[in-house]
Amino acid sequence: MSSLKFRNYGPIELHKTVTTNGPATRLEYQFNGTDFINLKNKVDLSKIYQHLTLVRTLYAYTSGSAFSEALGSITDTFFLIHSTTKLESAFYKKVKKNDVWLKVKTSIKLLGLGKSTLLFQMAVSDSSDDELLASTLVKLAKVDSVARRSSSFPDSFVKKFAEFFKTGTSQLPMFRPLKAPHNSFSHQFVIRPSDTDSNGHTSNYVYTELCLDCAHLAATKRDYFKRFTGDFDQPKMVERYFAKECGEGDTVKVVVWEDGDSTTVLHFQVDKDNVLLFHANFDFYSGNHTLSKL
Repeated sequence: MSSLKFRNYGPIELHKTVTTNGPATRLEYQFNGTDFINLKNKVDLSKIYQHLTLVRTLYAYTSGSAFSEALGSITDTFFLIHSTTKLESAFYKKVKKNDVWLKVKTSIKLLGLGKSTLLFQMAVSDSSDDELLASTLVKLAKVDSVARRSSSFPDSFVKKFAEFFKTGTSQLPMFRPLKAPHNSFSHQFVIRPSDTDSNGHTSNYVYTELCLDCAHLAATKRDYFKRFTGDFDQPKMVERYFAKECGEGDTVKVVVWEDGDSTTVLHFQVDKDNVLLFHANFDFYSGNHTLSKL
């Protein structure tokens, strides 16, 4: 075990293991006050994604396994193309602002290795009793940094590690965005410098923030939602699909609409110049759609 320190995360303990399903890593860290939405007793969803991204990065570069060392030697870029995240009801019961130093642990392991993709499984649990708080499946694509298109892993890499990944990368569905209805609500946003990462691209979690901001605007400025009964502060399941990139200064249009069947599901799309960048499906726990961000 080793200890690391990151601003806003408190002490992080790194545990390294190798399982029959390949290398796995568990990290322990704590939430703090900056992770919460204003005065509400809720953690901002985008903060959860930032935590998971940190854990994934630490896994790739510090776990010390043969796989992570080989992965770290690859100079190409890895882009997130799909994730499915589930937030358990225990998450909202246990992660509270008056107990901001609740210690949680995140485990991560690789489930699939494709020609140019990696499939991760991650879980966040209470360190005191191992109760599951959140889990996610994440699919990354290896992209040539210069050509900006999909790039295959070297044959030697695949041959060396394929034995760990019997499941392939088919556990996440293919990207099939829904068509927004004509009566959808939309709003335009300009990408700020602080919204971008070291590559100059809009950070993954920012798309989530834009979607929720658009939903809040739809509810407060236009009274758009007629059937929706979910709680904006308590997402239950979030599916995210990343199609294209955008960067600082770009104007993007975010579209939201209600699901035709479920009263707790909202659908979102983000596009630039009529080109789809991002699609998401949010399923919320039932409740009044509170407006803690405003």
